[in-house]
Amino acid sequence: MSISKGNSHFDWLAPWYESIFGFPPSDEIKRWLKLPVVGWLLDVGGGTGRVVAGLINSVDGIVVLDPSMGMLRQARLKPGLSPVQGTAECLPFQDGMFARVLMVDAFHHVQDQGAVLDELMRVLASEGVLVIEEPNYHHWAVKIVALLERSIGMRSRFRYPEELAAWIRARGYHPEVYKHGAMLRIIVVK
Repeated sequence: MSISKGNSHFDWLAPWYESIFGFPPSDEIKRWLKLPVVGWLLDVGGGTGRVVAGLINSVDGIVVLDPSMGMLRQARLKPGLSPVQGTAECLPFQDGMFARVLMVDAFHHVQDQGAVLDELMRVLASEGVLVIEEPNYHHWAVKIVALLERSIGMRSRFRYPEELAAWIRARGYHPEVYKHGAMLRIIVVK
């Protein structure tokens, strides 16, 4: 995931990231990803591993990919996670390597969103599940966050749910889109 102007803001924030954002409920994420499953899970833009830390016993292994070394240092502290530094536009993994791919609150940070969608689907195994959770740009609070991120120099690009779904359909897949408050979730079965 190439984040605007490097990753210094994420490197700096890494030690406090989980205190600020907390840990999402594992049971909900297990439902989205249809876990447990035989195979590996890839968390793209996974930072500290906070989203997948509670899923260790639901898959054979978990890779957390992030460009920020500061975030990955925190992920290394969690048993069972395999941190890898890299970008979402050019995933350093073989085709079809992962039974599940997850990207939470990170898609708006990548530079080439079309390339990222292609890469996510490339590394996903046949019959695998991809889940992307993103802020819903229809929601007023997300528009404020987008403005704030731009004002501090981040080049975040938030997309409307319909736009993301259309991009996925154009690649031959059938996304399910769920909107819940200021967030949206897209689930694709390959």
